[in-house]
Amino acid sequence: MFDSATVRELLQRGIDNVWCTLEHLDHPSDGYCRLQAEVSRHIIPELRDMQLKPYVNLLRDLKPPVRVEASPSPRDFAPAVDPEFDF
Repeated sequence: MFDSATVRELLQRGIDNVWCTLEHLDHPSDGYCRLQAEVSRHIIPELRDMQLKPYVNLLRDLKPPVRVEASPSPRDFAPAVDPEFDF
């Protein structure tokens, strides 16, 4: 499978190089539409009921990534305990 961030970068590169527009990406491809039609009229009933993933334009659905703040643990700053040795 592809990472969605990588797919977004590829789609953005296509728009930057004027291979397509953002509006073109709002509509599913011909292959997706054909697959949907083939699945809906398949001989096997179980396959007819199969649902494809809904089409989504990944560049329109930009959600801010979840950022995890890394903060030091209080244990990291605890003073070291020097054991007393009696030699």
